[in-house]
Amino acid sequence: MNRLSIGDRTMMLVFYVSIGLFSILCVLPMWIALMASFTNELELIRSGYGLWIRSFDLTAYKLIFTGTGSVYRAYGVTVLTTIAGVVLTVFLTSSFAYPLSVKSLKYRNRLSFFCYITMVFNGGLVPTYILTTRFLHLQDTLWVLIIPAALNGFNVFLMKNYFATLPEALAESAKIDGASEIYIYFKIILPLSMPILATIALFAAIGYWNEWFRVLLFINDKELFTLQFLIMRLQQQAEFLNSSLSASARAALGGQTIPTIGIRVATAMVSIGPIILLYPFLQKYFIKGLTIGAVKG
Repeated sequence: MNRLSIGDRTMMLVFYVSIGLFSILCVLPMWIALMASFTNELELIRSGYGLWIRSFDLTAYKLIFTGTGSVYRAYGVTVLTTIAGVVLTVFLTSSFAYPLSVKSLKYRNRLSFFCYITMVFNGGLVPTYILTTRFLHLQDTLWVLIIPAALNGFNVFLMKNYFATLPEALAESAKIDGASEIYIYFKIILPLSMPILATIALFAAIGYWNEWFRVLLFINDKELFTLQFLIMRLQQQAEFLNSSLSASARAALGGQTIPTIGIRVATAMVSIGPIILLYPFLQKYFIKGLTIGAVKG
């Protein structure tokens, strides 16, 4: 049994301590924001942020969730668009990337170049708006939040490079046994590609979950507002009300202020929760999917 030398053990201790300190530094801002979301606004203004709750207050969360079902509805819209968008993104990306990785495909270099062009140039905001509203008529529908972001050139090349690392003998032996390309794609390639599929799914989930700009451009129906857009509007309205209240209005409220800081951190906690819960389940696939192909055997 090989024992580590004193130098190796010292180096391992340094590594573990460094990783532990780095992990604490990553978690610390989120912990401070969580504590601030449960702290009274005046206490935050007077004493600043802290590691613990100095004056417990749920006003920020009450303003977010009490009164109407808009936040719950926005949560539902965001969850629906995220799930549908992730499924569509993974399907379209993989179905486009797999043919590009097949060397026998006749025009695969031209298709790859066409995909690359979309990463360098785009039509611009005004042509995109005209195409979406006047020709595709996707405004005020959930499709405008799902379809435009479903296919991305970077994701296609990332998945194409992963498919290129799979042994060609797998597909060739399947073809000898009479398997079609569709069968090879669904039954052989995709089951072996869980790391890259999970990586693309995580990228897509973060993008769809944080979507607000397309809502600003194309959505007028309040029933279709996403969580991030609703949070942005809520913060803007709270800041406007807090800055425009007169002295008599503040006196009528008993000297209370609208918790603009509390609303910011509380909405951040509300919106970031699902992504934090999702990442640990995809972490091992995510790391493998990013590092695949870095070392070629």
